[in-house]
Amino acid sequence: MATERFSISMSAEVRDRIREHAADAGLDVSTFLTIAAQAQMDQQDRVRRIFKPFEEARAEAEEQAGTGTWAGDQIEPTREERAEVEAILGRSSHDEAAA
Repeated sequence: MATERFSISMSAEVRDRIREHAADAGLDVSTFLTIAAQAQMDQQDRVRRIFKPFEEARAEAEEQAGTGTWAGDQIEPTREERAEVEAILGRSSHDEAAA
């Protein structure tokens, strides 16, 4: 596998700590950072795999919410309920107007 070089910026304090920890592990800084980054990526991948079914279910529910029919859409209020709503809104009920 070919290796590539890139630079990163950090505070001197962090740089010194990395150097110290790499030396304690018997590694050069590049190897130490590569191992640490790989471990972090592996952990994130495991978390993503665990939550993937939940994310897919959420996305599907959001999609259906925008295009589907809600169960409540099939419910019609009774005459009394419509009259109560109209009274709250300060309007006469359509049923009263029709009578």
